[in-house]
Amino acid sequence: MSKQKVLILETDRSEHANHHPKYQEFKQLFDVKVFKVESTEGLINELKGPSSDVSAIWTTGHAIYSAGGLLKVVDYFPASLKVYCFSWVGYTDEEADALKKRGIIFCNVGDVSQHDVADHALYLTLSCFRFPGFFEHQFRPTRTIMQSRYILGSAGWDDKGEPLPSTKDVNLAYSSSVGGKKVESPTGKTVGIIGLGAIGKQIGKRLDAIGMKVKYTKRSPLTDQEASTLGYKAEYVQTYKELIKDVDLIVNAAPHTPETVHMINSETLKTVKKGVRIVNIGRGSAIDEDALLTALDDGTVCSVGLDVFEGEPNDVDVRFTSRWDVTMTPHIGNVTTDNTVNSNLRCMENIINVLIDGGKGVTPIP
Repeated sequence: MSKQKVLILETDRSEHANHHPKYQEFKQLFDVKVFKVESTEGLINELKGPSSDVSAIWTTGHAIYSAGGLLKVVDYFPASLKVYCFSWVGYTDEEADALKKRGIIFCNVGDVSQHDVADHALYLTLSCFRFPGFFEHQFRPTRTIMQSRYILGSAGWDDKGEPLPSTKDVNLAYSSSVGGKKVESPTGKTVGIIGLGAIGKQIGKRLDAIGMKVKYTKRSPLTDQEASTLGYKAEYVQTYKELIKDVDLIVNAAPHTPETVHMINSETLKTVKKGVRIVNIGRGSAIDEDALLTALDDGTVCSVGLDVFEGEPNDVDVRFTSRWDVTMTPHIGNVTTDNTVNSNLRCMENIINVLIDGGKGVTPIP
């Protein structure tokens, strides 16, 4: 009997951990072809021709976006296709619906990246409260400790978005601040986490460990059993609009849905505690960036840590780049060697479960 065919999609910037012993075992089970995605047309031609009878498609990294995204090519997926999996977590409802209509099982990597993303959320949180980036801006060119700290006590900003040096005596015990924004400890403060899935739970664990009180919102509260396994106390709030009213830090860990688009906007920002800090490791679409920038300017929001953006991957708002009160990273929450390997192993597990075991996938998307 001939082996079922698996098509692996990759680019110059992604790979499928082919050094791993598990991959060598995987190749013994299936007829595997690796295809380098360079354009929409190129992938469509592959699907209509040499790979018109594949049983599984596994896309590594973000290879599918080199073809314009899943929705650009899904109509050309062969009738033989049983499972489509990818080596990350995020997806849209439109993508899930398009595959469901064709009877194709859709799998992400589930909780594989939860620890890495939560670690990054902790980094962004500390950056929002302690402003290490502010001081790094000063320290690199001067290489002197005291001169690097002269920005402490400053109250204003110049037209380049840089804090002005203090022009008066500074009472640092009263207010250690930079550009009027207080340098504070997160200990004793309250965080509101929007979305307490696998990643949100791990974020809560880390923020609890540094002394923060944890509140959360999700579609339904944790069961008593789920809450008992957290290892920390988390208070449920029914809606995100209620959640954000009295917290010191807002962390968005929710997936993209129609309901989460611009949930942080000019109206909801009117209800937050003055000087709130915001971390977004969920989806860039959750925040109206014009409203956020206005809130940073008028002091409604003290600082933000962003790993995701509305305009990504190629059109991130340039206004963020010059701001010292914004910590920005290029969607690297899950970028570790460990995650790359484990995500690809999970893709193999999903394919084996569907094609060999007759299952619905280890981490299927509903």
